[in-house]
Amino acid sequence: MRRFQKQTLDRENSQSGIQNSHEEALLNQLLSELQLENRISPGKKQRYRRVLLRQYVVKHAARLACLVFAAALLAPGTVVPASVSEVSAAPASDASSVQVSFRVDGLIPVREITAQINEHSLSVESSSYQNYQITVEENGYLLLDIYSATGLHSSHSMEISGIDEEAPVVTSHQLEDGELILWISDGDGVGIDYDSITAQLEGSGAKTAPSRIDASTGCVAFPAPQQTMLITIADKNGNYRVLSFTPM
Repeated sequence: MRRFQKQTLDRENSQSGIQNSHEEALLNQLLSELQLENRISPGKKQRYRRVLLRQYVVKHAARLACLVFAAALLAPGTVVPASVSEVSAAPASDASSVQVSFRVDGLIPVREITAQINEHSLSVESSSYQNYQITVEENGYLLLDIYSATGLHSSHSMEISGIDEEAPVVTSHQLEDGELILWISDGDGVGIDYDSITAQLEGSGAKTAPSRIDASTGCVAFPAPQQTMLITIADKNGNYRVLSFTPM
């Protein structure tokens, strides 16, 4: 019985020695990391053990807190799709196209942006960081697909309606003094290209030039045709209308 108790005490002392050895090694490591080994004598190590452990925990807890804070800042960008802001559409001087500018808002950098209108792909150009431009040459709904560096995808659309796609129209006409007189208008478009107005006789194919043009009133006159005449009127944006006049 005494031998068993002695063996138990020896085992407990051995385990205590091992534990103290581990604590001593940890303490020496902490002293080295905190650069205090030269300021604390060996006899005072036990007194400052708890203080050093507390400093060690605080030091590494601060590192962990910084990592958690950084993760909290970046986490929304990995799950929230990018948004589009500062959208503007400036028409070109000839109204044949518009320059669409926009900004992509998001924490994660953009990997790719694709654009299309009426199923036609468009080129997207970067004007500065997170700012982009697209040249659009037709009306319709512009579709944007934005892909972030993490693979997150978002889609956006905007209506484009500022491009002149309407051909000129004839507001009135009459036969007078051997002339076919037309009054034409391009409405809110870019204006009529008077130099391109042509006429062709349907049967012979002969071409006839206008006898006179008054751009200030939109008046265009041709010699009165003896057979069906096809008149082509275009605007400065390339939209055109073909009119057919048959003499009575």
